[in-house]
Amino acid sequence: MYGLTGIAAASTLLLRSFHPLWATLVIFRSPSIAILIIVISATAALLPGLGTAPLWDEDEPKNAACTLAMLDSSNWVVPTYNGTLRVEKPPLVNWVQIVGVSFFGRNEFGVRIGSACLTVGTCLLTWWTGRLLAGPLVGLLSGLVMSTCIWTGVGGRAATPDASLVFCTTLAAAIYVHAIHQRGALTIITRRHALGIGLACGLAILAKGPVGIVLPMLAFLLTALVLRQKSTPIDGRSWLYTTAVSLRPLTIVSVATLVALPWYLLVGLRTNGQWITDFLLIHNAGRFAAPMEGHSGSFLYYPMVLAIGMFPWSIILLAIPAHALFLWRTKRLTSSHYRAITFAGCWALVWVGTFSLAGTKLPGYIWPAYPAISIATALYVADWICGHTGWEKVVFRNMTSDKAASVVMHIGWLSLAIVGICFIGGLPVISHQFAPGNEWLGLLGGLPVLTAAACFILQSRGKRGLAVSTLISSSVLFLALLGGVAAVRLAHHQGAANLIAELSPEQRTGVWASVKTPRPSLVFYTGEPVEKLSDIHAGIRYLRATSFARLVVRSDDLPGILPLLPPGFEILNEKPRSFDSGLAVIAKAHSENTRSLAQSSHPY
Repeated sequence: MYGLTGIAAASTLLLRSFHPLWATLVIFRSPSIAILIIVISATAALLPGLGTAPLWDEDEPKNAACTLAMLDSSNWVVPTYNGTLRVEKPPLVNWVQIVGVSFFGRNEFGVRIGSACLTVGTCLLTWWTGRLLAGPLVGLLSGLVMSTCIWTGVGGRAATPDASLVFCTTLAAAIYVHAIHQRGALTIITRRHALGIGLACGLAILAKGPVGIVLPMLAFLLTALVLRQKSTPIDGRSWLYTTAVSLRPLTIVSVATLVALPWYLLVGLRTNGQWITDFLLIHNAGRFAAPMEGHSGSFLYYPMVLAIGMFPWSIILLAIPAHALFLWRTKRLTSSHYRAITFAGCWALVWVGTFSLAGTKLPGYIWPAYPAISIATALYVADWICGHTGWEKVVFRNMTSDKAASVVMHIGWLSLAIVGICFIGGLPVISHQFAPGNEWLGLLGGLPVLTAAACFILQSRGKRGLAVSTLISSSVLFLALLGGVAAVRLAHHQGAANLIAELSPEQRTGVWASVKTPRPSLVFYTGEPVEKLSDIHAGIRYLRATSFARLVVRSDDLPGILPLLPPGFEILNEKPRSFDSGLAVIAKAHSENTRSLAQSSHPY
């Protein structure tokens, strides 16, 4: 109910926000109204279904299980998972989740609400940054673009460290932009701003390691070099040195060290240096140098990720750099546009460029670049609404500038409709194969098709602002339906959540083990350590060792293990193959509610 009310309120405010008179009098002069619109749109997109979809393998349940282990052991320093040291991630995500489960319980909502709240904060920081760089209209659009793109709906719901990292790095970026906004053409930041940036980067280090300070500082340096070259050109080494000093790097690094170093020292002492060594050498240097866990890709990997992650705004993804380059080359940049394009370009280039060079590639790695890309998107959309673009005339030489700009957006609306048609045809096929009974989810693709038609008509009638607000409103609804309906329905067909949920309390009680590596969702939903067994024969020995044994095997292994089971052992429950391989729980019968092998209708 809350989600539907929020969506309705967001739609009303968003549709009204681009009416010229109302926008002039209220939205663009009232930060509080803009904040309200962004909060409503972000929460309406993120909250539906947040606590009803089971945790997705692998990262979500692993982070959540680590959090519960910290909470149960009262040890908030050393992260552990399934009874062993966990060296993949620093603890900020676990600390955030501890707050969530303390208020909302040891459940999916409790471990996810922290990510959702931080993502709402990121959208607000994106609004503030865009407002400082290029004014109220660009600021509002920046926050709305950030809150309505697909990857915000995915990462903002996930119980992973990404939301914490993005919030912290965006906070650092916002403070830097506030500094250059106050100083005008100068790139020298004040000590107060340096302290704030250092604090934000220190938290980012606790979220995901050195990347939390190295990449922001590199982006700040690149931005400062470009801005300083325009204002006061300096040649040679003195130019680079003077620019670097203007960022107060010693202050920033010192504050970040004071924030992050105590925990790193403590975890190093308590693990005899193992956590520090494995984290830095394996999960930082190792991941950058070579692909890990099969996560590789070409140099085109991240452009394709952006095309998906920025949807629906990726329908104009090619227009954004074209617009920026046109403004740059034709000297049509105002000082605010110049700072906005410079910052957004440098920030996005550093994050996307760095991880394009890395061996291991994952979509979430470049999520910190999305706020800057949202600002660049907002710049183009704002100029298009006001009729101030011009690069389209270069492509469509036989048209007027206004008609050429209209053609570009018409292509965008057509792209939106094509994506909707792909949803209509693709989701039923995927559902039929992996989640039978959910083929009707393809109807969700009708929303982008209808939105494209509505936006095309509104633009043709000269109502560009209303067309954009319609796109924003429908995007909120689309994200809410994807997260609150589609993700919930599909998530119940993967992981171990349903496998465990369908067992009685008596059946859940026992000593758990898994043939081969146990799935993280199994560890989280059993609430117990799950021992790893090497093969089927080790599993049989484990079952004979105790009457309280609970053995989880893959469905593919059942033909080999069933003939070896001693009398009295049964399949307590089975989850068929779906997005992942099927699972089955085997244990000794203790009640009439369990089914014996003789009574089992299992095809094996």
